[in-house]
Amino acid sequence: MNDALTPVIQIIEAEMESVTSSLWNTARELDGIPADDPAVELALYKLRSEIPLSVEIGRFDRNNTLISTTRYLDPWWVPGVTKSRLNYPVDVLEAAGSSCMVSDFYQYQDGDRGLMIITPVYDANGEYDGVLRLSYDIDSLFSGLTEYLKNEYGYTLWAMHTTSLMFYDENAAEIGKYLTDDPSFQTPELQNMVNTVLTNESGNISYHFYDTSRVEETQINAVWNTAFIGPEKEWRVVLTDNVPESAGTGGSNVSVEELKSFVENAYVYATKVGKTAALAAFNDPDGEYIDGELYIFAYDMNGTVLALPHQPDLIGENRWYLQDTTGIKYIQRTVARANLGGGFVMSLYENPANNFVSEMKLSYVMAIDDTWFIGSGIYLEDQPFSNTSYIDWQKREELVSQVRGMDYLTIIEGIPAVTDLINDPNSDLNGQGGLYPFAVSENGTILAYSMDPSLVGTNQLSMSNSYGMSIIREGISLSQEGGGLMYSKVWDPKTMQETYVLIYMEPADDSTYFGSMLVID
Repeated sequence: MNDALTPVIQIIEAEMESVTSSLWNTARELDGIPADDPAVELALYKLRSEIPLSVEIGRFDRNNTLISTTRYLDPWWVPGVTKSRLNYPVDVLEAAGSSCMVSDFYQYQDGDRGLMIITPVYDANGEYDGVLRLSYDIDSLFSGLTEYLKNEYGYTLWAMHTTSLMFYDENAAEIGKYLTDDPSFQTPELQNMVNTVLTNESGNISYHFYDTSRVEETQINAVWNTAFIGPEKEWRVVLTDNVPESAGTGGSNVSVEELKSFVENAYVYATKVGKTAALAAFNDPDGEYIDGELYIFAYDMNGTVLALPHQPDLIGENRWYLQDTTGIKYIQRTVARANLGGGFVMSLYENPANNFVSEMKLSYVMAIDDTWFIGSGIYLEDQPFSNTSYIDWQKREELVSQVRGMDYLTIIEGIPAVTDLINDPNSDLNGQGGLYPFAVSENGTILAYSMDPSLVGTNQLSMSNSYGMSIIREGISLSQEGGGLMYSKVWDPKTMQETYVLIYMEPADDSTYFGSMLVID
């Protein structure tokens, strides 16, 4: 396992060095420039396109008030109003130099989580004039590494601070726990493991652990090392061998029509008997709403688990910010789909019938009312993922960077110039790295589409794929929520068949949305 751990530590340290260096260099470019100067916004959008795992970037003045930002849809980041909740003394910021200050695991005001990276900015006289702050998506960094490790080496990982706070685990239910205090880690064996890892920069150990996701105890063999990611910041990165292997189930025996009918019947039942009785039935592992591989799950519209019969320990947990190993916030996508009138949505999810291997799952969801929804899913027989096939995290970052680069170019040249580049088959933007950029208006009109130029100028709001998924409608919804990743299937005019794609979309302005697609082999 050490042979796999060494490059992972190098990747983490190199990534954090690149991020902090880019932030520090941008701060130096903005020294002497007033915080409300238009050049600041331009610099922030450029930086955001260069750091695809950044969530938002802001320029704060010396009173810790947000002046300029790359996020205009987030109600928590309001220029002239928002105050920083995380502040460092000026001498501490300056002492960090180009390394910047890196926070511990941090929960943002909107409830999302990650890191905050901060560096000072100076006025024309060289006096302290505020900071640049970058919020960083640590889940996506580690989820990409997890898929790499699982598929290339057969290992997975978790990570914690030297405070014992676990800030990444493939089982998201473990994230946010202080392992020295958490009740589930209070056995002598687990406390010995935690203390050993905390007090030694590297080593190896074996221990037993009850996995709440799989509802079973397993022996885990682990090695760990330390990533140094900022001034006095250390991460213990732990590789483990408890990785499930595919049993080769070959997908679901349930048809899409049967899946839809199963959920519709549960919907009728829930509206007839009421929420309390319906949830009791859905959570009954021996009840009528367990039918082979099919079962009913239920969530409220805030992402809290109401019914999950195979994982009862998760009832009551809020899973709003959960990501699959590609970075899809799949609970948010199912909530959005339910709010759009119900329908199909795709995500990677552990398959209990296949040793809990992550596979592409097609779910059908329906809102019972405006407070909660139900759904069920099947694992796709023709899915593009397996134990040896996954989305490379670097390609995912290229996808995000391309769309953000279009946003940056829009500030300089305007939206029509960017759509012209997408539609120009000879431009650098078209065909870049196997990516397929596009642009769509708020009413569903295709403004640019590199994969199929024949659709430009047509309205595709009602266009759906073979699973009945309205790609444009869902993409617009995703953009209006601030942007992000989603899976879908689209028609490829070159192969004359549908193909799975990973899509990233964001708003270019209030009425235009940019996106790009990566074909999943």
